[in-house]
Amino acid sequence: MNKYAYQASLEDVTCHTLRHTFAKNLVDAGTPLDQVATLLGHESLDTTKVYTRSSAEELVSGVHPRFDTTR
Repeated sequence: MNKYAYQASLEDVTCHTLRHTFAKNLVDAGTPLDQVATLLGHESLDTTKVYTRSSAEELVSGVHPRFDTTR
């Protein structure tokens, strides 16, 4: 992981951050939560619901990508 993160000029990248980013991007793109749960291997939707929370950056900007009409 470190090798590829270095090659991509990325810092603080872990398998966990990639997995979280993958899930968050799916949720932000409107993928149904049950499908995200299946892709992540979650047995409970409660575990997957973590990815539906807005990030601090999105809250500060005031625009969640799901509601951005400029896209």
